[in-house]
Amino acid sequence: MNDKNSAAETIEEAAARWLAREDAADWNPKLEREREDWLRADTRHRVAWLRLHAAWRTADGLRGQDAVTPAARAALPRFSTWRIAAGVLLAVALGAWLAPLTGERGEPVERYATRIGENRIVALADGSRVTLNTGTRLRAAKGQGRHVWLDDGEAYFDVAHDPASPFVIEAGASRITVLGTRFTVRREDGRVRVLVEQGRVRVSERGASVELARNQEALAQDGRIVRSAFDAAALDKRMAWREGRIVFDQASLADAAAEFNRYNERRLVVTGPAARIVVGGSFAPTNVDGFVRLLEQGFGLKSERRGKDIVISR
Repeated sequence: MNDKNSAAETIEEAAARWLAREDAADWNPKLEREREDWLRADTRHRVAWLRLHAAWRTADGLRGQDAVTPAARAALPRFSTWRIAAGVLLAVALGAWLAPLTGERGEPVERYATRIGENRIVALADGSRVTLNTGTRLRAAKGQGRHVWLDDGEAYFDVAHDPASPFVIEAGASRITVLGTRFTVRREDGRVRVLVEQGRVRVSERGASVELARNQEALAQDGRIVRSAFDAAALDKRMAWREGRIVFDQASLADAAAEFNRYNERRLVVTGPAARIVVGGSFAPTNVDGFVRLLEQGFGLKSERRGKDIVISR
């Protein structure tokens, strides 16, 4: 483990201990002042504390405290190794990166992420701009390095032109190289899709390589790359998520549901022949209820709530 990762783990452990002490019976104003001094000492301290604070509340819920009697709850130790471990592990499960990540060659990176249903614009040091779509995780080389790693999700890149320094994106086994252009990269289920809005982009994977021009897309998977082309209108629909819309053009209901599910904690589950129904239109990606009402009223389909699932059928 390198020194940076070791230091990060030390910070996370200290944050977890402060959270446990806050929850103890002997918490007092003096300890609170000490905690505030620790939080102010380093931005990383506050970031770690905030992340674990959210995970801590979830840990209490998972322990099922609502079902524990007051007497039994009083008997539980308020400061425990289990709670520290639960805080750290739950923060990971909730999508927080606790240690400072590096590039594949160990170079320092900045890390960015979006929650389900969230978009975010990131300005990189070289002047490039990246728009992260829902549920996306990305690392970018610090300083003037033009190198990023798309760990999951989808991002739109508006790359600053620099002929002397290519901009490189790594997404799993795929490598995307550009000088200056605009395009999206989507990494999902072992596949990588690259769709070019402007300029030229080279996509490589395991010895295979293609060059894409405007309105072209590459699908890379298992060492194979398939190239296809779109007209400008189709490309605009594919990139509508940047304006907060998703657009379907003769899409199966199964595919439409899968796209909605990228943006929502509640899941659409389409069963039986309903999956083959063809739908079209422009929708707000988080308006699941409105989409379900359309299916009920416009297609005569039925919906049933089962926990976080909404099951659609004929």
